[in-house]
Amino acid sequence: MRASTAMSTAALAALSLTVAALAAVPATAAPAAATAAADTAPGTTAPAGFVGMAPKRVLDTRDSNQVPETRTARPLQEGQYFSTPIATGCHSHPPQECYGVVPADATAVVVNVTVTDPTADSFVTVSGTPGTPGTKPATSSINFRAGQTISNLVTVATGPVNRFVPWLTLYNNAGTAHVVLDVVGYYTPTATDKYGPLTPTRIADSRDNGTAGRLRGDEMRSYLVASPELGTADATSVILNITATEGTWDSFLTAYPTGTIRPTNGSNVNFPAGTTVSNRVVVPVGPDGRINLYNHAGWVHVIVDVVGYYGPSGKGLFSALKTPVRAFDSRNGNSVATGSTEQVQAVPTDGSVPNAMGVETNITATNVLADGHLTVFPGPGQAPNTSTLNVRAARDTSNSATTAVTPEGRFSVFNHGFGLDLIADVNGYYVTG
Repeated sequence: MRASTAMSTAALAALSLTVAALAAVPATAAPAAATAAADTAPGTTAPAGFVGMAPKRVLDTRDSNQVPETRTARPLQEGQYFSTPIATGCHSHPPQECYGVVPADATAVVVNVTVTDPTADSFVTVSGTPGTPGTKPATSSINFRAGQTISNLVTVATGPVNRFVPWLTLYNNAGTAHVVLDVVGYYTPTATDKYGPLTPTRIADSRDNGTAGRLRGDEMRSYLVASPELGTADATSVILNITATEGTWDSFLTAYPTGTIRPTNGSNVNFPAGTTVSNRVVVPVGPDGRINLYNHAGWVHVIVDVVGYYGPSGKGLFSALKTPVRAFDSRNGNSVATGSTEQVQAVPTDGSVPNAMGVETNITATNVLADGHLTVFPGPGQAPNTSTLNVRAARDTSNSATTAVTPEGRFSVFNHGFGLDLIADVNGYYVTG
């Protein structure tokens, strides 16, 4: 196939590997667990501001040169907890240290997680908390099927500082899988940029111009993301949901600020030909208020929704949960019906998280009856004309969402498709400060 030939030379550089045929059976979803966010508030990090950055690769288990601690290329094993520094390398001779990507006082990190070459339907969980062998996490960060290459942006509290840098821990539930981590930002108490919530707004949809609007292979297109009309006039970074659809080849999209060189490592949306795939993207804004979006191969339609920003006029500092909690799981009750809106209680009701204005959450759809999409928005009321998670029949799919919440600490999820089960894992809270 042309797609296989085209992608063979770029697989290691940008992670858009040819995707194997997938059987039409449900993947292994994250474990069902009692919801917790509405009742208790586990430990959180100190409220912190945001620092955006160009993607920086800190782990690639396929390449021994990009496994900082062990320098050994090996996929994650079934049931394995794997800890890694947020660094590009380490050395053992005195003084023992690593080449850090984020400062030691970083409270949380924003990382694009890509899984490739998995041998089984499974999930990977990313956490700042070292795991206990023989147990499995109660939440998931990315769900995937055997043979699939897929990415998800994850915001997670950093782990203990070791060798002068924070660490993260990964857990793989079944089979083996290679994992790649690209850091795109972090939170620290000294940073001055804060979160600004927005009503999700669609700023680009190449389908509006028919086939002429598609991005070609090796094409870059820029988009205005900082403007008074969007409420993002002083944004230093923006939070987007980017969707690729109707691609003619297996490919990937990379977002980066205008006025900079496109990163050689790092992709934001990995998609096989003929599918619809979305991913949350956090990207610094160029000096002209724009960002670039690059398509590697083939032709593809691209949809861009702005869902939030970081900047001096933002109001929210981020407080990460040291252990993410499951706030909602419809498998414990009734599934989400066609055309219905589900309100998720994301902030504890006991007053332990005062002044919460938004949340970082991971949304997973499972037991999906037909292709469709979900929209996350603050609510209540009518859902905006945007998408957060594109779902496919009989497949588990995940995507992160950054959203404001109501005064009661809730956000809404509207189901544009047929019935499915919905899981929401909360990774942290934005609080006014």
